[in-house]
Parts: sequence; structure tokens; C-alpha cells
Amino acid sequence: MEKKEELIYIATNPDAYLNTTGKTLDSRLEKIEMNESQEKEIKKEQSLRVIREKGLSLFGAVGDVVSTVLNWNEEVNKNLTEAKQMILLEQYFNKMDEQEKAVNMLKDFLKNSQGNTLFNKILRIIDDSPPDPELTEHFSTVLKRIVEEGNFEELFEKHRYALGQLERLTPQAITIISDYENWPLLHLRTSIQFGSKITSDFYSEFTQAYSQLRGISDENKFRRIQHSVIEIQRLGLMEAHSIGNEQHKCELTIIGRELLVYIT
Repeated sequence: MEKKEELIYIATNPDAYLNTTGKTLDSRLEKIEMNESQEKEIKKEQSLRVIREKGLSLFGAVGDVVSTVLNWNEEVNKNLTEAKQMILLEQYFNKMDEQEKAVNMLKDFLKNSQGNTLFNKILRIIDDSPPDPELTEHFSTVLKRIVEEGNFEELFEKHRYALGQLERLTPQAITIISDYENWPLLHLRTSIQFGSKITSDFYSEFTQAYSQLRGISDENKFRRIQHSVIEIQRLGLMEAHSIGNEQHKCELTIIGRELLVYIT
């Protein structure tokens, strides 16, 4: 399997990759001979403390086990990170009409100190989650938006704030925000209002209406959507207003609209 194909496989099948790669860890550990007394030693808190303080090599098979596990994990983590980054950049280039222009803009972005900081912030965000095509799809759109807008020094704080807010959201929540133009009207028979604004929770009604709109009947998906809607509402990114006849319209707040620009 070529390197690119391998990384695509890792990014799209992380569980299968870890399961397969885990067999290599099993085989490595099986080669390490550990007698009963050594097995007891590795369970002692003091022994583990001494291992950290004095080094692995002093503890024979125990040290070999620790070293093997850490080395395997480092190899796997490196491959997963590289796979996520490759998918991000591949999606970025797929969104651009002119490839040469896309390369030049990305190059200028990376050569700028503020741009480089923002780029690495995006990499850290996707690296903090398991490989998720939905997440990298969103952040490749974010990357495209920032790169195309330019003026990295002038807009640095604005971009950094937006990235910080997006980092707090799940991929599902970002997807719901990006679908703002299709948000359904709500029918709230009872609610607490301040003027036209609804001040009571409305996530149950929104989840029901949105799931029906999207043809979602699976209970697990429904729960994930509701969790994301609660997340969006509690973070102050959406609000609902009465428009009469027990109908209510959900809208993004000012901050929510600022984030929408980055993901659509």
C-alpha cells in the first residue's frame, strides 16, 4: 500500500487501523520474557516511580515492556496525525478552483508568522480528536476562508477568537450551524419570553423539527443532535424569537453569525 493510500485508510478507518496495528504490539510484547517476580514489580507504585526517576534500562523486562508500549504508541500517533493533516489539506485543495493559486496562497499563509500560528492552531484542533471526515471538512473550509481573506496580521485576533469558539463545538454542532439557512420554524405552546426573545430552553422542539426536516428517525442520531443543539444554545450562539401564532424562528446570535462565515 502506498503512503498516501495508507494515510487515507488510517484517516477513514481509525478503529480498524488501531486493531490491526495493535497486533504488532501484541507480538512485540510476546517476545519480552518476564518472570513472576518481575510481573509483581511492575504493579508496585514505588517501582513505577523509580522507573520514571532512574530510567527504563535498570529494570530489564519491565523496562522493555514500558519502552515497547511507548514506542508503539508514538509510531501510531505519528501516523494518525499525519493522516488527519493530509485529509485536511486535500480537502482544502479540492475546494479551490485554481490549484496553483491555492498553493501560492497557502505558501504565503505559512510564511507569515500570524498565518503560521493560525495554521498550527487548526492542526492542533483536528489532532485533538479521532480522525473525523466531518471535522476536517469543516476546518478545511475554515482554512480556505482565512487563506483567501488574507490580511493575517490585521485579522489575527478575529481569526484566533473564531477558532477558539469552533474548537469548543462538536463536529455535529458545527454542521448544524453551517445548515443555518435550513433551520425550521418552531411551534412552542408554552415558553418564557422577554419581548420577542424566548428565554426558556427550546432545544427539544428544535431537535424534533430539525430531525424531521432531515428525515432522521434513528434514536442515537436524534440524541446526538439534541446534545449538539443544547451545546449551541448554552454557548449563546443561537436564540429563538416569537413571530406570532405560536410560531418561533431560531436565529444565530452575533457571535454565531461570525462563526457561520468561516464554515460556509
